[in-house]
Amino acid sequence: MNLQIISTKDSHVHIAVSGRVSQDGLARDKEPIASLLGPDAYTLTVLLDLKDTEVIDSSGIGWLLVCHKRFAEKGGRMICYSAPPAVANVFKLMRMDLVFDNAANAAEAEKLAGVNAET
Repeated sequence: MNLQIISTKDSHVHIAVSGRVSQDGLARDKEPIASLLGPDAYTLTVLLDLKDTEVIDSSGIGWLLVCHKRFAEKGGRMICYSAPPAVANVFKLMRMDLVFDNAANAAEAEKLAGVNAET
């Protein structure tokens, strides 16, 4: 799993997620989003661009659930967008489409996040 900051503006950050979304190979105490954004990561609105995600397994779903919980606890928000069909189908199969905020594309994700395009 690879995470890369696409853009940062005010209190929202676009992060590209690529490769296989899994916790395989990650240390149990490793928090990829906090490692990328710093200790206040979960207070932000993070828009996860999943378009280059090849596959997501159950440990990847578990990681997203932990992230979702941390964002909720710290006052931030996580929105997933541009999920390819294989990932979107896993979300639906595991009913995660009812848990995670999802959007079809970046513009829809920003609208869902309440991001003003003119700011």
